[in-house]
Amino acid sequence: MRVVIVGAGEVGTNAARMLSGEGHRVVVIDQNEGLVERTSQHLDALVMQGNGASPRVLREAEVEKSDLLVAVTNTDEVNIVACLAAKSQGVPRTVARIHNPDYHDPKKPFSKDILGMDFVIRTEQMVADEISSVLLVPGAVNVETFADGTIEVVEVVLKEDSPAVGQAVRDVNLPERSLIVGVVRHGETLIPKGDTVLEARDHVFMICERRRVSEVVGAVVTDASPVRDAMILGGGRIGLLLALSLEKMGISVKVIERDAGRARQVAAELRRSLVLNDEGVSREFLLQERVDRMDAFIAVTPDDRTNLLAAMNARHLGAGLTIAGISRAEFSPLSEALGVDITISPRLLAAGAILRFVRRGEIAAVTLLESGAQMIDLYVPEKCQVVGRPLAAVDFPRGAIVGAVLREGEFVVPTGKDVLEAGDEVVVFSVGSAVDEVERLFAP
Repeated sequence: MRVVIVGAGEVGTNAARMLSGEGHRVVVIDQNEGLVERTSQHLDALVMQGNGASPRVLREAEVEKSDLLVAVTNTDEVNIVACLAAKSQGVPRTVARIHNPDYHDPKKPFSKDILGMDFVIRTEQMVADEISSVLLVPGAVNVETFADGTIEVVEVVLKEDSPAVGQAVRDVNLPERSLIVGVVRHGETLIPKGDTVLEARDHVFMICERRRVSEVVGAVVTDASPVRDAMILGGGRIGLLLALSLEKMGISVKVIERDAGRARQVAAELRRSLVLNDEGVSREFLLQERVDRMDAFIAVTPDDRTNLLAAMNARHLGAGLTIAGISRAEFSPLSEALGVDITISPRLLAAGAILRFVRRGEIAAVTLLESGAQMIDLYVPEKCQVVGRPLAAVDFPRGAIVGAVLREGEFVVPTGKDVLEAGDEVVVFSVGSAVDEVERLFAP
């Protein structure tokens, strides 16, 4: 597939890196000379300098030969015009990153019919939703929902006192119809076997029905107290969306925003939350605002360093769960060393949404992990290599596992004897190196 990406920021570069790594032909366009030079040095892609919303520049990029245009600059209007120009030159599908909700109402066809956008990525809303879903499941550090809310994959970090530590996977006392599908240990993803022994600090991924997710987490986590009080550092788009969501969940919220004008705007939008005007990173201020009594501290300013520093301070001062928004990949390995419980990556959320448009087969959703692993939600087509055969007879890659099947509304944790049927919805957990083979097996 040939893909044109307009915007060489973190989201665009990350998407281009993943797509070129999977063998797709990628063209990246950006006006910034420095970004163009840096991107061309690190990517196996054609990188051009110019205005990606210009029909002339798009013609020079031979956009008419492309299957998909992805516009992910920081300016909504540029992204919209790029999609319109691409559509006018015959590009069949377009994806745009949009910040302003006025440009996109999911209930109305305005985005697609008038603005030429087949799919809209709202990274701020995605981050807020991701954090909210984690706070709804005490003890989890990540919760991903699939199959229209029927199936969930939950990630937990095993502490020393977890009953699962030192146990072989087959011996872990999980509820019925749940399964351990993946383990990330020291940054490396493992597809566990029955005799894989779990260790403290392992990130364990378990799949189950949504209604049983709290029960599944409780089987391996000792401290699963509900979140009642949360402190949010950063009153930007993400912070405001998150605060509104937490208010609806009945959580008591404090929002800290360094810009006085923005703090007043946020206070006017919120009904029950307390909004404070401060930088929010000093130990003295955090102690004064009783961060030690907070069940969760979430840092979502635009600056990764600020988020990590504040979350580290909050952790050391006694906050329950600490979450930091991290845009740049190089900062992610620091989170565990600094004691930050969870990092949320807008670039990975956006890249997962983009990958859905370039993957073969009936892909419903793709979730990316920092370790390179992926969770793929897909429908089984009528004619593919897995239909009508027991899973044990399918030459499935060692780095992937079918974790769940949804068939006519019924949830199934499959075994080697189960046979996939056309129309089944399945969730596959895969290491990065096995994704191509998984695609091949499920391709029509």
